[in-house]
Amino acid sequence: MAKLTELDLKKQIKEKKMSNCYLFYGSEDYLKQFYTAKICSAFVTKGSETFSLRKYDGKDNTLDEVLEGALSMPFMSEYTVVTAHDFPLDSLTNDQKEQLLSFLENTPDTSITIFWMDSIEVQPRNSKWKWAIDNFTKYASAVEFSKPDARELRKIICAYASKCGCVMGDSAASYLIELSGDSLNILFNEVQKVCNFAGQGAEITKEHIEHTAVRSLEAKVFDLSKLILNRNPQGALELLHTLMLQKAEPIDIFGVILMSFVDIYRAKTAVSAGESATYPAKFYDYKNKEFRLTNGARYAGKISTEQLRECFDCFADSDRRLKSTAQSGELILERLIVRLSLILAR
Repeated sequence: MAKLTELDLKKQIKEKKMSNCYLFYGSEDYLKQFYTAKICSAFVTKGSETFSLRKYDGKDNTLDEVLEGALSMPFMSEYTVVTAHDFPLDSLTNDQKEQLLSFLENTPDTSITIFWMDSIEVQPRNSKWKWAIDNFTKYASAVEFSKPDARELRKIICAYASKCGCVMGDSAASYLIELSGDSLNILFNEVQKVCNFAGQGAEITKEHIEHTAVRSLEAKVFDLSKLILNRNPQGALELLHTLMLQKAEPIDIFGVILMSFVDIYRAKTAVSAGESATYPAKFYDYKNKEFRLTNGARYAGKISTEQLRECFDCFADSDRRLKSTAQSGELILERLIVRLSLILAR
């Protein structure tokens, strides 16, 4: 069959020209869930769900049960629709692979089966997942739902704000993404909260978002990084203590602080070479996070290359301690904050 885009799938649903089996995977969880539900509602006659809609889960059901469900005849509906949530297709035995392959080669015309990966991360370059994707592409259909780019993401959440009765501009949308991340599930929830707070017909401002939006862990730790970079170690230590009380993992906090300094180094190197601060986004994964390089450029002129080198030495030492000693993670991070602050204060 084919490897489809979201637009291809939309067209299939609209024209009711469906494949009989799909693999949904990718980094955007909302879209996988949305299109699974959309196919269910579009192709199962209302009132016939008990007979023609069958839902399975990789934790509770077997592959045999899924394939048996797909072979059952529809009743009061054109299709039997089968959803298979989080089946670890990368862990199939050889017999199960042959069983699945036989099914894909001979999918019944009376059913639509959707294997959709939610909490399972599909790694297309992994040979076991590549086997699954290649065979769904060859005999059925595979759809990778990637996160929209920054421009499309802003467009989506601005449109959603409009549905909620408010107006949201690009600047406010960008700020919300910076605070809450780029997951559509989270962003839709945050837009609803902000609109309820602002009131019907209001134009969403940065202040509305500040008052209501939940900051992601990444955003909170970037705040901690800013305190370090702004020579405020006391504030950084206090925020670290708050994050630890909220059960944040030390290794995750460490990773985000490190990336703040990496962003500065990359922006500094790009600007010194006559390029824009966001130039490194062409080579590294900054999808929907180009603002990190812009923020990094603000500090790049205030920190020398030698200071950055010393800071990275501190990161290397802290990384080793976090991964190879029984010392308290919070204590290691406190020591890191103090050392970085002393270097930047010179």
